[in-house]
Amino acid sequence: MIFKSLHESLLKKKIKKSLILLDTQSRVKPNPIKSMGCIVDPLFPVDVNSFIKLAKKIGLKDKDLKIITFQENENGFNIFSNMNITPDSISFYGNLKGNDSLEFISYEFDLLINFFNSNDVLTLLSSKVNAKFRIGFDSVDPKLNDLIFSSKIKKYLDFENELVKYLKLII
Repeated sequence: MIFKSLHESLLKKKIKKSLILLDTQSRVKPNPIKSMGCIVDPLFPVDVNSFIKLAKKIGLKDKDLKIITFQENENGFNIFSNMNITPDSISFYGNLKGNDSLEFISYEFDLLINFFNSNDVLTLLSSKVNAKFRIGFDSVDPKLNDLIFSSKIKKYLDFENELVKYLKLII
């Protein structure tokens, strides 16, 4: 019990430091967008094909899209994407470990979609990603995202339509 609370405290400290660093970076939406990363919590009712269609809508090919999803444990089989992150992907001291999470943060993205609600593991992962422009929901720390949508959006299509509209407006 004491180790768990110490681990959570160290993780929150790592997240806070990462968000402070992230807040100092200058981030602007590139035009055109050439690469997109998605961090997805599969608790949202959405499938991988939705993100592939979104990538195509904004002019990307499949190779320009990387998706990583959250799994509560490593025993679950996730057909959503071939890259996954679990709570075990975070060391005791709050550092990322695990092939998928380390591979995901090795990419540089023009656009990063944080498709999750409040989740410390995914917040840490996102804060470590090198992205020029970030999109997410108001249920996470506002320092994480540049364009923030209401978490009250219940349907993925509504999110997608609004996202495409705003990406066209932002220069």
